[in-house]
Amino acid sequence: MFLGRKRKRIFPPAFLRRITVLALSGMLFPLMALCPAAESLCSGLGATDPAVTAQTAAPGLAYQHIPGERLVYRLDYLSSSVSDLQVLFEGMDSPGTSGEVVQSGLSQSFNTTAQGDLAITVLDRKADRILTTYRLLRPQVTLVANGQEALSQAETIRAALSQVIFAETSSRGRVLSVRFDPAIDNFSQNFARSLLAPIQFVLPDARATGSRQWEVQEDDPNGQYVARYEAEHSAREQGSGESQTGLKTFRKTKIRYLTPHQKTRPGKLQVFTTIKPEGSLVARFDVGGGHLYSFRGTEGQIIIMAGKTVARAQITLQLEFLRKETLTAEELTAIRDASVARNMVARAVPLSATISKQEREAIIQRSELGQETLESLVAQLAKAESEGKRRDTPLYLKFKALVYLHPETSSSLGKLLYTVHPQSLTMRILTGALSAAGHPQAQEALVNVIRARPNDSTALLTLVKGLGSVESPTMLSEKTLRDLAANAPDWDVATSAQLALGTMARNLADTSPERAAKIVEWAINKINSSTSEDETRLFLLVLGNAGSIHALPTITRFVVAPSPAVRSTAVLALRWIESSKADLLLAKSLSSDPDPAVRLEATFALSFREPTPTTFQAQKTAFLGDEAVMVRLAALENLWNVHKSFPEVRQLVKQSATNDPSKEVRKAAAEIMAMYPKDYFDE
Repeated sequence: MFLGRKRKRIFPPAFLRRITVLALSGMLFPLMALCPAAESLCSGLGATDPAVTAQTAAPGLAYQHIPGERLVYRLDYLSSSVSDLQVLFEGMDSPGTSGEVVQSGLSQSFNTTAQGDLAITVLDRKADRILTTYRLLRPQVTLVANGQEALSQAETIRAALSQVIFAETSSRGRVLSVRFDPAIDNFSQNFARSLLAPIQFVLPDARATGSRQWEVQEDDPNGQYVARYEAEHSAREQGSGESQTGLKTFRKTKIRYLTPHQKTRPGKLQVFTTIKPEGSLVARFDVGGGHLYSFRGTEGQIIIMAGKTVARAQITLQLEFLRKETLTAEELTAIRDASVARNMVARAVPLSATISKQEREAIIQRSELGQETLESLVAQLAKAESEGKRRDTPLYLKFKALVYLHPETSSSLGKLLYTVHPQSLTMRILTGALSAAGHPQAQEALVNVIRARPNDSTALLTLVKGLGSVESPTMLSEKTLRDLAANAPDWDVATSAQLALGTMARNLADTSPERAAKIVEWAINKINSSTSEDETRLFLLVLGNAGSIHALPTITRFVVAPSPAVRSTAVLALRWIESSKADLLLAKSLSSDPDPAVRLEATFALSFREPTPTTFQAQKTAFLGDEAVMVRLAALENLWNVHKSFPEVRQLVKQSATNDPSKEVRKAAAEIMAMYPKDYFDE
């Protein structure tokens, strides 16, 4: 318990929250929130945009950027997205198996439109930085989520787009940052950023001036990407049309999204995500007027996770120049003053900025709950119970949303658990929902249920597991588990509470290191005073759940214990400890321990860790030559999970699929190859 021991990979809650945001965010900014935080993505936004390639000279392009000049365009924007996160769970255990409720995603579809006259005003120019405003005049917005029109949210977005957005752009056209009115909600801000991103037309830098093809780095709510611009010869340009009016045509294509390396903390499942861009936009640039004339086309993204397509999004854009206006001196002064005032109350954010975890969670839960209430959900639960259902993931997700958004309902839901059957659907769903929400009210409700059922061992096992997994444990929750760990008459309940305390220590490590350290010290003292191998192994598991660096010396002693069972437990306990020494110990155990069970546990522990050259080589060696097929299969799974960082794994898999002496290994390698195009393994 609390070990994540299943060999089939179950996606952790944090990862599932992230991909659920993907499904929800498609309505506003296609497939946002799959990339890391804006701080890491946008390091270097202050630098000059890099031009990567340039070919064949052609007339130079330049924006005029005249302060007080306003360009007005007709804008038509359509965004659509669909996601099906269920594909990530194909071949995995169903949610709710063995009393465990797993958060899964749901299929989603979203469609949005925005229309109006887009006014772009230049306020000031300082070196290569341009202070600009954007405002959509007479905006019209529609939003349809899963076939239902969201009128209220669409009206909120419409009102936000009618407000002035201050922006800083490069002299070549890249939007560097935007400042919104603080009164505008983040939901609407994200929509506005998704609207501004595709209308960027970024000119080449000085090194590529006069080029007919160039590449630049830009960003949108999905992250940073490389875009290629290519000049096109249209029939009108070759004749008397565009050449006479000074319009030049270019095609803009996103080549690839950039994925900066991120260190994965032990215990965090590393799932490779790929954003595959599609389509292109065609721009016409007014060379004489020094401004973009039109932008049209369709572009999209495909999201691939763990080798599976989970979502698609597409935008269609039409931007047509209408007129040029000139502000009066008084109007220009007034809007400049407004810019100064905005700077004092609003921070500048890039187009690729991400919303906070709390905001993402609230968006998810509001969408999940919909119009349901406590009363309606309790009625649905009673109906599902009467029908003999053993699992109901959609209903669980709605209860979780209810508890998250309405903490005051926790007490009522907890009281429902006082008398229900310990293995009932109600017990599993409500315990899971209270645990997943995890706020103090939810934890108090779980504690009250534990106190109300002191002799019901079956119910306590479920309740203890739920209480032990909350992300921010309260002192009340910790005290409750300590009491059960020390005094529970049932051995299974006491053991579960002890293991849960280890998990609690890991969850407390960042927010309350003193409390976490006391739990770790307690477990170490238990090991030091242990009189049996079983007790030693139990508290090694507690330390393993804690994942504390302070436990490393104690765990290290048992990595070389005479008993293979103790060694197996000790190497498993290293899985979440952030230390290069832990990597070396696991590599050594995998390479040289005489017992295959120990080597298998070392491989399993390494699956939780970011690979180093040492641990990668140990797993590669084990895959190629370990005597135990199970060890080789586990090493293969680990190696494939990191094949993006170690490309040689592709060739290993390809060779093993046909030439490996083990039938099981050949089959596993062939199954991996079947998920990808054949030429993927030739790169």
